[in-house]
Amino acid sequence: MKESLQNIGDLIAEPSAAFGRIKSAPKWGVAFVVFYLFSVLLGWAVAPYSAALIAEQMSQSELSPQERQAAETITGVFKTVGLFLWPIFMMLWFLLYSAILKLAARFGNNDSLSFRHIYAAVVHTALIGCVIALVNTALLLLFRDVADVKNAADMKMIPGLHMLFGSLENVRLMTFLSHINPLSVWVIAVTAIAVAVLADVEKTRARLAAVIIWLIGIMADVLFLS
Repeated sequence: MKESLQNIGDLIAEPSAAFGRIKSAPKWGVAFVVFYLFSVLLGWAVAPYSAALIAEQMSQSELSPQERQAAETITGVFKTVGLFLWPIFMMLWFLLYSAILKLAARFGNNDSLSFRHIYAAVVHTALIGCVIALVNTALLLLFRDVADVKNAADMKMIPGLHMLFGSLENVRLMTFLSHINPLSVWVIAVTAIAVAVLADVEKTRARLAAVIIWLIGIMADVLFLS
């Protein structure tokens, strides 16, 4: 437990030390519990905005009154239960994500990198995403009204490239551009350290791999949540 908590603290203070310990003992249970609690808290905080977004999407859909009522009922249930189930769905995404990275490592002739190491690194790196989401949520609560949320890109408050193209109607493109921001550099840097430590590759290859891993990681948000 103490080592697991130290790994979480060192993600910010000294990532190389954290991933060095993960290489020796790929534990992820405590990190996932922290991720779960963070996700539920942030989901609760942005729930009014999520509800406004869903309502906006329904108003633009061509549903009959009966279908709309059924959809609203399902949405109401999901708003209550989904806060607690969403992190579980993310765990399944982490499994798929890790499997993709393991396959990529095999193609890269790095069979020494086990699935357990990859999964532990993915879960720990997701905690950096939680901190970024916390910053985004704080900015959202401070500077945007619920009524102003018309699409998923409207909930992206960290200054990114999407803010240079406010008139674009392509929500997926805007969501992708929102990920190109100063804090994304932090995620890529930590991922590069993880790759360098766990896979024993030189820094340039680790950085390139980190960018590719980051691109794969944001695809779920771009393709399915926008």
